[in-house]
Amino acid sequence: DAAWKQDPSWGTLVWLVMVTGMRRAELLALRWPDIDLDAAVMTVRRNYVRVNRKSLEKDTKTHQMRRLALDPATVEVLAEHRERYEALCRDVRTAPRSDAFLFSYRPEHDRPCDPSGVTHRYTRMCAELGIDSHLHALRHYSATELLTAGVDLRTVAGRLGHGGGGATTLRVYAAWVGESDRRAAELLRKHAPRADVTL
Repeated sequence: DAAWKQDPSWGTLVWLVMVTGMRRAELLALRWPDIDLDAAVMTVRRNYVRVNRKSLEKDTKTHQMRRLALDPATVEVLAEHRERYEALCRDVRTAPRSDAFLFSYRPEHDRPCDPSGVTHRYTRMCAELGIDSHLHALRHYSATELLTAGVDLRTVAGRLGHGGGGATTLRVYAAWVGESDRRAAELLRKHAPRADVTL
């Protein structure tokens, strides 16, 4: 709520990290051709990082492209974000770029937001709210919500971009996988109650 109140683009950025579990560098590298609103799919292809004061676009951390399904609310959020970008282009009398970044401080969206700036803004917002958190915690939130909801480990690993068939996900989120496993055991017990057997 606080992010949306600051401004809609910032709210969109925070929302997208929360619902996709994307890494900051992947999020900032997103361009409009990576978003298919009709198919409700986002393609993660690149990272955007700052190294030795230079901005670089490179492969994802695992060097693999991945596609993420988008829920209807997120499609709507992104459609509104696109409308705002096109309106901004009209205001400054320039045509929307076909290769525009989703998140930028510049009207042309020809360069993404600064990674450190995004992190600091999120940290400041949380501090003002009295919340001890950081941007990467939204990635953990996404993963733990999926795992505790019973989504299988391989699917969660795929959405997060973890390699190794879920080994990394299991190592990082072992406690949550265990909790999900306990709930699964309880669910089976309810569906197969123990017979009343007297010896």
